[in-house]
Amino acid sequence: MKLWRIHLKPASKKGTDTFDHCLRNGIVGIGWPASRRPRNWKHYMVQGEEKYGDKAWRQAANAIGPEGMQVGDLVWCRNTNGDYYIGRIEGEWEYRDDEESLRADIVNVRRCKLHYVRKQVIGAIVNCFIPAATVQQIHDKTALLFSIVVFNDVANDHLPLKDPGDVDLFSLLTADGLEDVVGLYLQLLKGLVMVPSSCKKSTPAFEYMLVAPNTGRFAYVQVKGGKVQLDPAEYYKEHADMDIYLFSPNGYKRKSANARVVCLTKDEITRFVKLAKSIMPLNISWAVSLWCRLRKNDPRK
Repeated sequence: MKLWRIHLKPASKKGTDTFDHCLRNGIVGIGWPASRRPRNWKHYMVQGEEKYGDKAWRQAANAIGPEGMQVGDLVWCRNTNGDYYIGRIEGEWEYRDDEESLRADIVNVRRCKLHYVRKQVIGAIVNCFIPAATVQQIHDKTALLFSIVVFNDVANDHLPLKDPGDVDLFSLLTADGLEDVVGLYLQLLKGLVMVPSSCKKSTPAFEYMLVAPNTGRFAYVQVKGGKVQLDPAEYYKEHADMDIYLFSPNGYKRKSANARVVCLTKDEITRFVKLAKSIMPLNISWAVSLWCRLRKNDPRK
């Protein structure tokens, strides 16, 4: 089973609500209509290459076609309100050129009943909606496990969780969630106090600033999720009068050789999150509960 996400454009150029069209018809799909109705998939690809032939078309077509999505795969999409939906691919590629499909600009389709989830999904899935590609596979084991659990819940199904393995807690958190966890850790366990005015997007060098009440010494924080590895050596010469706390769940390029540049470890932050779950924001405590649920390998617990 593979996991996908698809951008369903909010409205076609002809004013039809594309997402609503897919929801009502139990499908997901893409546009790029052929010049004339194709006899089969190969015929469509020949026409598409002649008419479009660019990377965006080729990537989307290959994903929606026979060599991409397979019956039984799971797929995520969302509407313009930020509500997430999940579905399971139920049929092979179809070409639909009826008037409604052409107005919606959804002609290459897969049958897929979409189920409403909510706005709150894990960071690994949220992040996959950032790229502009129309369709893409989500290569994340924790995201797949999460998706199976959610699909079982909303579709009243019983897809098995064969081997959850080492579920990554941090792939369940958004970028903001990671920053919140580290901020709470430094305040509760290191005795630092947050400087609220420092939490601005206009300070790209760090996430926020804290201060030690007893000494007045400042500290700043850099957090990076996903596959990023921070390099402590890049921070040795910056802000020599401040302490620097780094956190990247994927690890670091090297150990810190400077006492004021502290590399927080994945294990210590994990322990803190589990112990302090009751005081975490709802999105984080929800992620921790889900993490524990996935590790038990039971989609109904």
